[in-house]
Amino acid sequence: MATIHIDEIKAMAKAAHSNETVREGLFADVFADDRETAVQAAWALTHLPAMDNHYIAVHRKRLIDIATTTPDVSLRRITLTLLNRLEWNTEKVDDLPEYYVALLDFCFEHFMMPEEPYGVRSVCMKLAYKLSLPYPELLGELRQSLLLIEPSDLGTGVRHTRNIILNEI
Repeated sequence: MATIHIDEIKAMAKAAHSNETVREGLFADVFADDRETAVQAAWALTHLPAMDNHYIAVHRKRLIDIATTTPDVSLRRITLTLLNRLEWNTEKVDDLPEYYVALLDFCFEHFMMPEEPYGVRSVCMKLAYKLSLPYPELLGELRQSLLLIEPSDLGTGVRHTRNIILNEI
């Protein structure tokens, strides 16, 4: 697949919004082995309107698997962005699903990694906050982890995200 531009991405998203076959084709491409195809399909899905988030939610577990295992930084950032669009359980439960815990662990680990790109770190912070909301003990751990990060190790955008989350906690 050749490199495509934003106008083509928006056209793909518009078609996916109104056509289930196109939409499911994009999801199939995200889960394909070809890196470029997967990145472009995921990018198109980020342009779906918010009213289509339930279509993304259907693929939540597979998106988590890709986000937490892919060595490709672009695909990681984009799939995390898709996951960040979703609603997460806001009620405390005794037994968290395995995929939930895997994503939370991944986010805690990766927002702390200085070698991780700023975009990934920022989305990981946002997701860790969303996933921790029902659990005061996790919010405390998130707060401590965010405070451990040297502000000088963060770009402006990630520092801003960190400060917003710390203020919310």
